[in-house]
Parts: sequence; C-alpha cells; structure tokens
Amino acid sequence: QILNERVTKELEQFQIRNSKLQQETEQHSVTNEQLTQENQQKQLELKSREDEISQMRQEISKLSKVRESIQRKYRQMEEQKNEVEQQRETLKNQITGLERELESSKKQAELEKKAADELTRERDKLNKDLLKADSATQKQLNLVKLHEQSKKNLEEEIINYKEEAQKQRKIIYQLEKERDRYINEASELTQKVLQHMEDIKVREMQIFDYKKKIAEAETKLKQQQNLYEAVRSDRNLYSKNLIEAQDEITEMKRKLKIMNHQVDQLKEEISSKESALVKVHLDHQRMEKEKEALKAELQKMKQQSLEAKQFIENQEAEERKLLKIIADADAERLRQKKELDQVIGERDMLGTQLVRRNDELALLYEKIKIQQSILNKGESQYKQRVEDIRLLKLEIKKLRREKGILSKTVANVEDLRREVTHAER
Repeated sequence: QILNERVTKELEQFQIRNSKLQQETEQHSVTNEQLTQENQQKQLELKSREDEISQMRQEISKLSKVRESIQRKYRQMEEQKNEVEQQRETLKNQITGLERELESSKKQAELEKKAADELTRERDKLNKDLLKADSATQKQLNLVKLHEQSKKNLEEEIINYKEEAQKQRKIIYQLEKERDRYINEASELTQKVLQHMEDIKVREMQIFDYKKKIAEAETKLKQQQNLYEAVRSDRNLYSKNLIEAQDEITEMKRKLKIMNHQVDQLKEEISSKESALVKVHLDHQRMEKEKEALKAELQKMKQQSLEAKQFIENQEAEERKLLKIIADADAERLRQKKELDQVIGERDMLGTQLVRRNDELALLYEKIKIQQSILNKGESQYKQRVEDIRLLKLEIKKLRREKGILSKTVANVEDLRREVTHAER
C-alpha cells in the first residue's frame, strides 16, 4: 500500500510535469511559429531593403554621372564667369561712385544735425536766461516795496527785459523753423540714400537673373552641341562601317572574278577531258564531282554577293537617315542660336527696363527667401536620407545577426522536441 501510494504520488508528479512540459512544448511551438513568421517578415524586409539599397546605388551612380556633367558645365561656367566678373567690376565702380555720393550726403546730414543740436543748445540757454530774467523781475518787484524811489528805473528795466524776452522768443521761433527745415532736408536725403540702395539691390538682382538666363542658355547650347557631336561620331562610325563593307564587297567581287576565271579554266579542262571520256571514265566522274562542288561554291559566292549588296543598301539607307539626323541637328543648332540671339536681345531690352522693376523688388526678395528655405529643406532632407541609409545599413546588420541567432534557436528546437517525446514516454 505504501509503495502504491508512493507510486501514485510519483505518477501524479510525473503527470503534472508532463502537463507542464506539454504546455512548454505548446508555448515553444507557438514561439517557434512566431519566430518563423518574424523571420519570413524580416527576410521580406531584407529583400525590400536590399532592393532599396540597389536603387540607391543606381541613384548614386546617376548622381555621379550628373555630377560629372555638372563639373563640365562648371568649367564652362567659369569661363563665362570671367566675362560676367568684368561686367560686375564696371557695375562695382558705378556702385562705389553712388556710395561716395551717399557718404557725402550722409556727412552733410550729420553736419546739419550738429547745427540743429547747436541751435537747440542755444535755445535752451535762452530759455534759462528767460527764467533768470523772470526771477530777477520778481526780486525787483519785491524790492519795489522796499525801494519806492528806484521804482521807475526798475520798471523801465523790466520793460527792457520784456522786450528782450520777446526778441529772444522770436529768435527761438526762427530757430525752430530752421530746425524743422533741416530735419525735412535730412529725411529727404535719407530717402534718396534708401532709393539709391534699392536701385543697387535691384541692379544686383537683375545681374543675378541675367547670369541665370545666360547659364540656362549655355547649358541648352552645350546639350545641343553634345547631341551634334554624338550624331557626328555615329555618322563617322557608320561611314567607317560603310567603307569597310565596300572594301569587303570589292574583295568579294575580286574573289568572284577569280572563281569565274577558275570556272572558265575548269570548263576548258572539262572540254579537253570530254574528248578523252571513253578512256578516262573515272577521271570524268571525279571532274563532274569537282564541277558540282565548284557550282555549289559559285552559288554560295553569288548568295554572299547578294547579301553584301543588301548590306550595302542597308548601309546607304542608314547613311541617308544619319544625314537627315545631322541636317535636323544643324537646323536645331541654328534654332538654338536664334533663340540665344533672342535671349541676348531680351537681355538688352531688359537693361532698358531696369527702372520699372523697383515695384517687384519686394516680391523678388520673398521669392529668394522661399528658394533659400527650399534649398535648406532640400539639404536637410538629403542629410536625413543619408542618415536613413546609414540607419538602414545598421538595421540590416542587426537583422542578419538576429537571423543567425534565430537559425541557431531553430536548430535547438529539434533537441527540445526530442526531450518532450522522452518526457512523454
């Protein structure tokens, strides 16, 4: 009974352990499935990331090509830059002249300000003198009570002081008028200075626009020239191929002549051997075979000559196409030249319209700010993309590491299954 109870207890413990192990196996199977699903997702993400990386590489290669073309354009632009710099120096000279005028006007304004300050100081002094005079009159009135005898003299002095005060007031009024006039003149001068500054800014903006237009026209011209060069190189290549084909045709003709000559010789030999046909029947059969082989070869040569003629015709058609393309390219180049002349004419016309562009200055400044902000945003986005690429690379490495770990854990699953089956037994 004791043994039975022990065995039942052990059985219950084993059953509990078995249930636990079954639960653990179920959990392991669930986790394993989750891990396999995650692994598949990670593999899909890896593939997508790898595709993105390949696209990025393609974009980088494209960008490198674009950079090379831009460098070429940059070299061309530097040559144009020298010419534009000469124009800019002339404009700088004009600007320096305007700045000198500005400085002189500023100096005049400062002198006028100093004069106005001196006049205000004098007015303050006169006001102080007036106050002193008033205080003196009050003292005199007090003294009148004490000194009745000197009353008349003091009254006369008071009258004189009043007259002087009126004079001083008139002088102050005149000085205030002059000060107002000087202030108005100074404000007018400052407005003129601001107008000059605005004109300078407008001219600088127009120079920038002209530079941009010239650069665009030059890029178009360079593109057309590149296309023309490519077409010309293709034409040269095709003409080379045509010359080679013509040489081959002449060689074929020469071979055909030789073969014809050989055929004639063989015909002569056949005619000579036909007289001795009875005697040399075996030789006749051999010669017949040779004749058939030569005929086949002749047919082959004729076929080759026909193919060569067809090739020549194709080459001629290709040459005509190329000539047409070259003519179109020349016409396009002439059109581009006309457009360039028109652009130059527009530039000259715009030079006359510089005065009318003062109203558009504010809008241009706003556009420049917007463009600058867009450029800054683009730069920040480019940096962000570079950072994203770096992060993606790190994530790919991490995923690969996780994949290795998962593959190891998947290898351990078999051992766990064995243990489960062992436990169940």
